[in-house]
Amino acid sequence: MWQLANFDIDEFLADYWQQQPLLIRQALPGFQSPISAEELAGLACEQGVHSRLVIEQAAESPWLLHYGPFSEEDFTSLPQTHYSLLVSECEKWLPELRPLVELFNFIPSWRIDDLMISYAPDQGSVGPHIDEYDVFLLQASGRRHWSIIDHKLDKPDIIPNLDLALLQEFEADREWTLEPGDMLYLPPKIAHHGVAVGDGCMTYSVGFRAPAASDVMDSFLLETNDQGLTNERYRDIALDRQRDPAEITDGDIQQFKAMAHRLLDQSGPLWPDIVGKLVSDTTLAEDIKGISCETLQQAADYHWQQHPDSRIFYHHASELIRLYANGQVWTLVDNPQNIDFCQMLCSLVELDIDQARSHYSAEALDLLLQLIQANALIPIADESDAE
Repeated sequence: MWQLANFDIDEFLADYWQQQPLLIRQALPGFQSPISAEELAGLACEQGVHSRLVIEQAAESPWLLHYGPFSEEDFTSLPQTHYSLLVSECEKWLPELRPLVELFNFIPSWRIDDLMISYAPDQGSVGPHIDEYDVFLLQASGRRHWSIIDHKLDKPDIIPNLDLALLQEFEADREWTLEPGDMLYLPPKIAHHGVAVGDGCMTYSVGFRAPAASDVMDSFLLETNDQGLTNERYRDIALDRQRDPAEITDGDIQQFKAMAHRLLDQSGPLWPDIVGKLVSDTTLAEDIKGISCETLQQAADYHWQQHPDSRIFYHHASELIRLYANGQVWTLVDNPQNIDFCQMLCSLVELDIDQARSHYSAEALDLLLQLIQANALIPIADESDAE
């Protein structure tokens, strides 16, 4: 299958990851896109698929953004040039693309967001912009000209009154034209602009999740509230009768800060769950149904895989292993067999229940049944259909 070439992972992690851009010529030599432009357009017409059309130089506005699902008429009415089709989570809908995402497992898998594929005819673009996350941009077919600003833009000037967050000014420091198999890495906040050179330009973008501080605090407050740590009420310091009753004093403010510090101090044991639930949290598509199984014996009639939306990770502590799946947590006794079980689940391609019974503990098998009942695991489609 695919293998990265002309790419030193240790050097990349030390000198480039989240630090500076890197162009890798022929990172995947001879790469050919497994999906055609027509197949990508067909995917963009399906319900539940997150897709967008960006049209430049439209009559109504210099830039137009439309969300899918689209129809065949939407594509036949497009201009000949200056537009882009973008489809997110392609590895979810096209399992044959998952090995491509797995090439980047030198970054923790809980950081990986999705594989987005964009198609553009000549001069197609989404405009100059910045992203808040790391991204690898693999040229899959055709050619794309990339321009970047080398330094990070923390407070960029954005064109007002557009549905797209595009930069008011963009003066590039470096430029390249990428051919199929070439790849460009960009850290967060590096302004960039990619323009198709000729027709048939397809670019694969592997993006990485980067929770905001507000996301972390939301998870922190949810977990501390569940544990009853947020019930403390404000208590006054010794009151001075000479103070003005309308004044908020420095002492009052210090009391509020002390409450927050105490809450943080008390939260230490909760942080595995604060983080694990946050990074695994997802919504399972309701149109992808599982099978109701009351026992593992019933589940043994099927082979199992992760639900396409599932996010499963684990935390190995000194006495317990905590498994996080789709915002929920389960615990297992810390031993090598259970660690192996968690690693198997996190990288699951196909699971045979009878084989699992011969390898794993009763505790792990009980957890396996709970994951099936939670729809985190679903039957492999062909066997489900046959049933």
